[in-house]
Amino acid sequence: MRVLALGKRRGCLRATSASVWLARGVALEGRSPEQAMAAYRRALAGQPGLADAHNNLGRLLHERGELAAAEHHYRQALAAEATALHWFNLGVVLEDSGHVDAAIDAYGQAIDVQAEFVEAHLNVARLLDQRGRSRDATGDLQAAVRHLTAVRRLRRTHA
Repeated sequence: MRVLALGKRRGCLRATSASVWLARGVALEGRSPEQAMAAYRRALAGQPGLADAHNNLGRLLHERGELAAAEHHYRQALAAEATALHWFNLGVVLEDSGHVDAAIDAYGQAIDVQAEFVEAHLNVARLLDQRGRSRDATGDLQAAVRHLTAVRRLRRTHA
């Protein structure tokens, strides 16, 4: 991992690596989204392909309504690590941007990576139904119900 900086600043030890800046961003999200975004940007300055920093920065930008910037960071997260969560988040921002077909594709990619991703199945089913494709939506609804039933069964078994 590349070192960003080392030394003291205003009496505090400065963050020295991308992973430290990432952790700082996570810690700051609840109380200071602006500072969290700055921390994620510092993490990315040190490690441009840090998927979690791109994803988290994308999510904060998305919450602020900066959809194009959020989409950019979700795509960067995917380029670094194609997880179901990254595909799902891309799907949400595409849907919010009015790109429904692309959103359906992104949710489908999330499902391909993690078949039990209930929220992705539900979003695909909802969008297909809105497009008048209720018959196509049925399979995703059934898959979501199957996965939710399995989760409930596991919770009862391990309770």
